[in-house]
Amino acid sequence: MKIMKTKGIALIVGLTFVFSSEATIASKGASINGQKSVKSNLNLTVESEVDIYGVQFDIKYNPAELTLTEDAIVSKVAGVNFYSRVKDDGFARVLMFGMNGEKILDVNQTRIGDLIDVNFTPANKFSGSSLVELKDVTLAGQAGEEVSVSTASYEVSFVTPQKTSLSENYPNPFNPSTTIDYQIAEPGKVSIIVYDLKGAEVNILVNQYQDAAYHSVVWNGLNDNGLAVASGRYILKMNAPGYSETITMTLLK
Repeated sequence: MKIMKTKGIALIVGLTFVFSSEATIASKGASINGQKSVKSNLNLTVESEVDIYGVQFDIKYNPAELTLTEDAIVSKVAGVNFYSRVKDDGFARVLMFGMNGEKILDVNQTRIGDLIDVNFTPANKFSGSSLVELKDVTLAGQAGEEVSVSTASYEVSFVTPQKTSLSENYPNPFNPSTTIDYQIAEPGKVSIIVYDLKGAEVNILVNQYQDAAYHSVVWNGLNDNGLAVASGRYILKMNAPGYSETITMTLLK
């Protein structure tokens, strides 16, 4: 796998495996053999042969090259406790668990599930590739039994998109939140707005000047007043310099 980024873009590529196991933590869209690159943020998933009840690991990166804030680490698992802490020395710690036996991954439903999104930005106008590693990874199974796990290190490179585009949101259908990736080739005013099927405005997700870069925004299923919207289909419209596009998103509760 491999990551790449330029002035706001990160492409992910796995470089090395730590050890074989019952479970694997990897980046969505990044191949095991390092032959495929993916875009933008680091979307970590867990694949396991047994149920997972707890996850803990450190993210190690070079703070002279990359910037990471706690609000840039986003849980993708509903109904479990999630904690993240970013340290000044280039370490971020992630902890996920259920207080009442909730599962992070239920193998009766799926053997692979989303864990977190990690959104790096370049530090000090950094341009080039920077190594990101997952350290001290621990998975807990039933009754707290440790599950052996393999993972990878990643390379983050910063690059400028060649064209402006809007990707399909993921997951879709979703509950309670969904992520929308997009890329801007020309800097300028960008708006991303959610509408209902009648054309009424629901939530303004982005309305600002943005640099040419890879970007990502999360819609949490709320309207502009902070109230949860009803299940159903919604239209997301993006406008950027010389570009306009829409996608359909489905909220299921």
